[in-house]
Amino acid sequence: MTKALWFLRIYAAICLVLAGFMGDAAVFAAHIAKPGPEPQILSIVNATGEDVLSMGFQTGKNVHFVRLDMPPGGKDDIENPGALTNLRVDTGLALWLFKDVPLNKAQKMTLRMGDKPTLELAAPKAEPQRIAGEVQSLLPGPDAGPVCTLDRFRPGMPMKDVCAVLSATQQRDDNDAVLASLGFAGMVWAARLEPAQSEGKPGSKATQVLDHMELRRKLDPETLEKLMQSLYDQKYSPWQAELPGLDINFTQMPSMDLAKQKDMLHQVLGYFLTAGKGEATIMLAPTDILPKLADADAPSGDVQLFTITLRPASKNLVVDVAAYRESEESR
Repeated sequence: MTKALWFLRIYAAICLVLAGFMGDAAVFAAHIAKPGPEPQILSIVNATGEDVLSMGFQTGKNVHFVRLDMPPGGKDDIENPGALTNLRVDTGLALWLFKDVPLNKAQKMTLRMGDKPTLELAAPKAEPQRIAGEVQSLLPGPDAGPVCTLDRFRPGMPMKDVCAVLSATQQRDDNDAVLASLGFAGMVWAARLEPAQSEGKPGSKATQVLDHMELRRKLDPETLEKLMQSLYDQKYSPWQAELPGLDINFTQMPSMDLAKQKDMLHQVLGYFLTAGKGEATIMLAPTDILPKLADADAPSGDVQLFTITLRPASKNLVVDVAAYRESEESR
């Protein structure tokens, strides 16, 4: 056998082996890369004047939530859960309830508000479908009984005690916060009592404690004025404020007395509400601890703070009540 013939036979054998490997690899790759069904996207449009915090989808016994935090005019895309579902829309001040919503082929869901909340579903090659819902207010009606007051709750108390004061069957939101109504500053608020795991004991619902509280009402100058005056009466003072184009740290104004600081904040907030655009945040702390906050981003002592958020677009006034521990650096 000549060397040339020997070489050709060896070369042919190698090519056959490689072809076999490549064929197997192609089959394997085709098996791995075989695509599954593409998730169907559902576009959501908030054509109402309310904030949409989340949506809850219930199909049979299965319930799952989607966090949106969508302002009026907002849009978002989610994975369509499909099927016939009961839908719960959380606006912060109310729950909108829709029964038997056919999402199977829907590509777009538009929320509208008239006498009742309405869903408008759009699907390919089909007429838009409108479904009316019901409103469950998170604020009690005029004939409701007494409402628990804010001072009955403190961040850090066990959630089982929170539920014992309210109701063991109280509704919850997508973050497992207890939905209730509380009295504060002489007004009734839609409240959320947010849970968290206590330190050192993760993974057990029995160790959940109250992390912070959120109160919500419709925003108007009278309500804001009443809230601010109530906090001033409790010896709270402005610490920081953030408005469109303006950040204020009141601890950096030692030459301006407290009365002038409060008056300046009052005027600035008045201009903001008149403009009616953007979002403003005011943080208040106990007056006697403000000097300790002057050169720190975290408290140098245990303190309960109030953070007020103004949202003119949805006319929402949100108050966050949280307890902060002394920072490690300050000890």
